[in-house]
Amino acid sequence: MKKKKKITRPVGKRPETTRCDGVTTYYRKGKLCHCSSKRFPGSSEERDRRRTARTLNQRQRASVFALVSRLVKILTRKLQDFNAWVSLAKTTNMTPANLCHKVNGTACDENGVANFRAFIFSVGWLAVPLFTRVTRRGWEITIEWRPHGIPNDTRDKDTLVIGYFYDSLPDAPRVLHLPNVTRAGRVATFTLPDPVTATGKPLSPDEIVHLYPYMAGSGQDEFSTSVYLRVARDADEILG
Repeated sequence: MKKKKKITRPVGKRPETTRCDGVTTYYRKGKLCHCSSKRFPGSSEERDRRRTARTLNQRQRASVFALVSRLVKILTRKLQDFNAWVSLAKTTNMTPANLCHKVNGTACDENGVANFRAFIFSVGWLAVPLFTRVTRRGWEITIEWRPHGIPNDTRDKDTLVIGYFYDSLPDAPRVLHLPNVTRAGRVATFTLPDPVTATGKPLSPDEIVHLYPYMAGSGQDEFSTSVYLRVARDADEILG
Protein backbone atom coordinates (compact mmCIF):
# COMPACT_ATOMS: atom_id res chain seq x y z
CA MET A 1 0.00 0.00 0.00
CA LYS A 2 1.41 3.32 -1.05
CA LYS A 3 2.14 5.61 1.86
CA LYS A 4 0.27 8.90 1.71
CA LYS A 5 2.45 11.91 1.34
CA LYS A 6 2.18 14.29 4.26
CA ILE A 7 0.77 17.61 3.18
CA THR A 8 2.35 20.66 4.75
CA ARG A 9 1.24 24.22 4.40
CA PRO A 10 3.96 26.42 2.94
CA VAL A 11 5.25 28.77 5.56
CA GLY A 12 4.96 31.65 3.15
CA LYS A 13 1.19 31.25 2.95
CA ARG A 14 0.63 31.55 6.66
CA PRO A 15 -0.61 35.01 7.62
CA GLU A 16 1.76 36.92 9.85
CA THR A 17 0.67 38.42 13.15
CA THR A 18 -0.63 41.91 12.46
CA ARG A 19 -2.28 44.65 14.52
CA CYS A 20 -4.75 47.09 13.06
CA ASP A 21 -7.38 49.31 14.69
CA GLY A 22 -7.02 47.54 18.02
CA VAL A 23 -7.41 44.02 16.55
CA THR A 24 -4.60 41.46 16.40
CA THR A 25 -4.72 38.87 13.62
CA TYR A 26 -2.64 35.73 14.03
CA TYR A 27 -2.31 32.11 12.88
CA ARG A 28 -2.88 29.28 15.43
CA LYS A 29 -3.30 25.52 14.88
CA GLY A 30 -4.12 26.01 11.23
CA LYS A 31 -6.76 28.65 11.85
CA LEU A 32 -6.86 32.38 11.35
CA CYS A 33 -7.69 34.00 14.70
CA HIS A 34 -8.50 37.49 15.89
CA CYS A 35 -8.38 39.13 19.30
CA SER A 36 -8.20 42.56 20.82
CA SER A 37 -4.72 44.02 20.78
CA LYS A 38 -3.29 44.20 24.27
CA ARG A 39 0.09 45.58 23.32
CA PHE A 40 0.97 48.52 21.17
CA PRO A 41 4.14 49.18 19.19
CA GLY A 42 6.50 51.71 20.64
CA SER A 43 9.86 52.34 22.18
CA SER A 44 11.17 50.71 25.34
CA GLU A 45 10.78 54.11 27.04
CA GLU A 46 7.09 54.15 26.15
CA ARG A 47 6.71 50.60 27.44
CA ASP A 48 8.37 51.51 30.73
CA ARG A 49 6.14 54.58 31.02
CA ARG A 50 3.03 52.45 30.60
CA ARG A 51 4.25 49.99 33.22
CA THR A 52 4.94 52.78 35.69
CA ALA A 53 1.46 54.20 35.10
CA ARG A 54 -0.27 50.91 35.94
CA THR A 55 -2.62 50.91 38.91
CA LEU A 56 -2.04 48.70 41.97
CA ASN A 57 -4.78 46.37 40.74
CA GLN A 58 -3.14 46.07 37.33
CA ARG A 59 0.24 45.31 38.89
CA GLN A 60 -1.30 42.65 41.12
CA ARG A 61 -3.04 41.03 38.18
CA ALA A 62 0.21 40.95 36.21
CA SER A 63 2.04 39.46 39.19
CA VAL A 64 -0.58 36.73 39.66
CA PHE A 65 -0.58 35.94 35.94
CA ALA A 66 3.20 35.53 35.92
CA LEU A 67 3.15 33.32 39.01
CA VAL A 68 0.37 31.08 37.65
CA SER A 69 2.26 30.75 34.36
CA ARG A 70 5.33 29.56 36.25
CA LEU A 71 3.25 27.23 38.43
CA VAL A 72 1.59 25.66 35.37
CA LYS A 73 4.98 25.18 33.73
CA ILE A 74 6.22 23.30 36.83
CA LEU A 75 3.02 21.24 36.99
CA THR A 76 3.26 20.28 33.32
CA ARG A 77 6.82 19.05 33.85
CA LYS A 78 5.81 17.07 36.94
CA LEU A 79 2.77 15.44 35.31
CA GLN A 80 4.76 14.07 32.36
CA ASP A 81 2.68 11.21 30.86
CA PHE A 82 -0.22 11.73 33.27
CA ASN A 83 -1.27 15.14 32.02
CA ALA A 84 -5.05 15.17 31.57
CA TRP A 85 -4.89 18.71 30.17
CA VAL A 86 -3.38 17.38 26.92
CA SER A 87 -6.45 15.25 26.18
CA LEU A 88 -8.89 17.95 27.24
CA ALA A 89 -7.17 20.65 25.18
CA LYS A 90 -7.77 18.64 22.00
CA THR A 91 -11.47 19.52 22.28
CA THR A 92 -10.71 23.24 22.46
CA ASN A 93 -8.66 25.80 20.58
CA MET A 94 -6.35 26.24 23.58
CA THR A 95 -2.99 24.71 24.45
CA PRO A 96 -2.84 22.37 27.48
CA ALA A 97 -0.88 24.93 29.50
CA ASN A 98 -3.27 27.78 28.67
CA LEU A 99 -6.28 25.63 29.54
CA CYS A 100 -4.78 24.65 32.89
CA HIS A 101 -3.94 28.31 33.53
CA LYS A 102 -7.49 29.42 32.75
CA VAL A 103 -9.07 26.80 35.02
CA ASN A 104 -6.72 27.27 37.98
CA GLY A 105 -5.82 30.94 37.72
CA THR A 106 -8.67 32.12 39.94
CA ALA A 107 -7.55 29.75 42.74
CA CYS A 108 -4.20 31.58 43.02
CA ASP A 109 -2.84 34.84 44.33
CA GLU A 110 0.62 36.44 44.25
CA ASN A 111 2.11 33.72 46.47
CA GLY A 112 0.68 30.62 44.78
CA VAL A 113 -2.48 28.61 45.40
CA ALA A 114 -4.74 30.48 47.82
CA ASN A 115 -7.84 28.30 47.46
CA PHE A 116 -6.55 24.72 47.57
CA ARG A 117 -10.06 23.29 47.45
CA ALA A 118 -10.67 24.94 44.08
CA PHE A 119 -7.39 23.86 42.46
CA ILE A 120 -7.59 20.99 39.94
CA PHE A 121 -4.76 18.66 38.94
CA SER A 122 -6.78 16.59 36.48
CA VAL A 123 -10.01 16.83 34.50
CA GLY A 124 -11.45 13.80 32.72
CA TRP A 125 -14.37 11.51 32.06
CA LEU A 126 -13.35 8.37 33.97
CA ALA A 127 -15.40 7.56 37.07
CA VAL A 128 -14.18 9.36 40.17
CA PRO A 129 -13.48 6.97 43.08
CA LEU A 130 -15.64 7.48 46.16
CA PHE A 131 -12.96 8.13 48.77
CA THR A 132 -14.09 6.91 52.18
CA ARG A 133 -11.18 7.36 54.57
CA VAL A 134 -7.81 9.09 54.90
CA THR A 135 -5.22 8.52 57.63
CA ARG A 136 -1.74 9.93 58.19
CA ARG A 137 1.19 8.90 60.36
CA GLY A 138 4.17 11.18 59.85
CA TRP A 139 4.59 11.42 56.08
CA GLU A 140 2.88 8.08 55.45
CA ILE A 141 -0.66 8.47 54.16
CA THR A 142 -3.36 5.89 53.52
CA ILE A 143 -6.46 6.59 51.46
CA GLU A 144 -9.36 4.20 50.93
CA TRP A 145 -12.14 4.21 48.37
CA ARG A 146 -14.96 2.06 47.06
CA PRO A 147 -16.61 1.66 43.66
CA HIS A 148 -19.97 3.22 42.92
CA GLY A 149 -22.44 3.33 40.09
CA ILE A 150 -22.62 0.66 37.39
CA PRO A 151 -19.77 -1.91 37.70
CA ASN A 152 -17.15 -1.59 34.97
CA ASP A 153 -14.47 -4.30 35.17
CA THR A 154 -12.56 -2.78 32.25
CA ARG A 155 -11.54 0.12 34.52
CA ASP A 156 -10.19 -2.04 37.35
CA LYS A 157 -6.63 -1.61 36.05
CA ASP A 158 -6.69 2.19 36.14
CA THR A 159 -3.77 3.38 38.27
CA LEU A 160 -3.60 6.02 40.98
CA VAL A 161 -1.89 9.40 40.58
CA ILE A 162 -1.46 11.76 43.54
CA GLY A 163 -1.05 15.48 42.98
CA TYR A 164 -0.17 17.42 46.12
CA PHE A 165 0.98 20.65 47.73
CA TYR A 166 2.61 21.24 51.06
CA ASP A 167 0.71 24.04 52.80
CA SER A 168 3.76 26.31 53.20
CA LEU A 169 4.78 25.81 49.55
CA PRO A 170 1.69 26.90 47.59
CA ASP A 171 3.70 27.59 44.43
CA ALA A 172 5.30 24.13 44.22
CA PRO A 173 2.96 21.47 42.81
CA ARG A 174 4.21 17.89 43.10
CA VAL A 175 3.07 14.59 41.57
CA LEU A 176 3.41 10.99 42.73
CA HIS A 177 2.38 8.11 40.42
CA LEU A 178 1.62 4.77 42.04
CA PRO A 179 1.68 2.27 39.13
CA ASN A 180 1.09 -0.73 41.42
CA VAL A 181 -2.07 0.75 42.94
CA THR A 182 -5.16 0.07 40.83
CA ARG A 183 -8.75 1.14 41.07
CA ALA A 184 -9.70 -2.41 42.06
CA GLY A 185 -7.28 -2.30 45.03
CA ARG A 186 -9.51 0.11 46.96
CA VAL A 187 -6.65 1.25 49.21
CA ALA A 188 -3.28 2.99 48.81
CA THR A 189 -0.56 3.51 51.40
CA PHE A 190 2.34 5.70 50.36
CA THR A 191 5.06 7.86 51.87
CA LEU A 192 5.55 11.36 50.51
CA PRO A 193 9.10 11.36 49.11
CA ASP A 194 9.98 15.05 49.35
CA PRO A 195 8.84 16.88 52.52
CA VAL A 196 11.49 19.57 52.08
CA THR A 197 11.71 23.14 50.82
CA ALA A 198 13.40 24.12 47.56
CA THR A 199 16.65 24.55 49.51
CA GLY A 200 16.39 21.09 51.07
CA LYS A 201 15.27 22.24 54.52
CA PRO A 202 12.96 19.64 56.15
CA LEU A 203 9.34 20.68 56.60
CA SER A 204 7.69 20.65 60.01
CA PRO A 205 5.88 17.40 60.86
CA ASP A 206 2.84 19.60 61.53
CA GLU A 207 2.73 20.61 57.86
CA ILE A 208 -0.70 20.24 56.29
CA VAL A 209 -0.73 18.30 53.01
CA HIS A 210 -3.21 19.05 50.23
CA LEU A 211 -3.85 15.91 48.17
CA TYR A 212 -5.46 15.60 44.72
CA PRO A 213 -5.82 11.89 43.86
CA TYR A 214 -7.11 10.81 40.44
CA MET A 215 -7.16 7.74 38.20
CA ALA A 216 -5.23 7.31 34.94
CA GLY A 217 -6.08 4.84 32.20
CA SER A 218 -3.43 2.62 30.63
CA GLY A 219 -3.48 4.57 27.36
CA GLN A 220 -2.35 7.82 29.02
CA ASP A 221 -5.24 9.65 27.39
CA GLU A 222 -8.06 8.89 29.85
CA PHE A 223 -8.26 10.31 33.35
CA SER A 224 -10.69 11.01 36.15
CA THR A 225 -11.16 14.43 37.68
CA SER A 226 -8.98 14.97 40.75
CA VAL A 227 -10.54 15.15 44.22
CA TYR A 228 -9.34 17.44 46.99
CA LEU A 229 -8.33 15.99 50.38
CA ARG A 230 -6.90 18.11 53.20
CA VAL A 231 -4.64 15.96 55.41
CA ALA A 232 -3.35 17.26 58.74
CA ARG A 233 -0.87 15.57 61.07
CA ASP A 234 -2.22 12.34 62.64
CA ALA A 235 -5.38 12.60 60.56
CA ASP A 236 -7.90 9.74 60.69
CA GLU A 237 -10.99 10.93 58.90
CA ILE A 238 -14.05 9.10 57.58
CA LEU A 239 -14.98 10.82 54.33
CA GLY A 240 -18.32 9.19 53.57
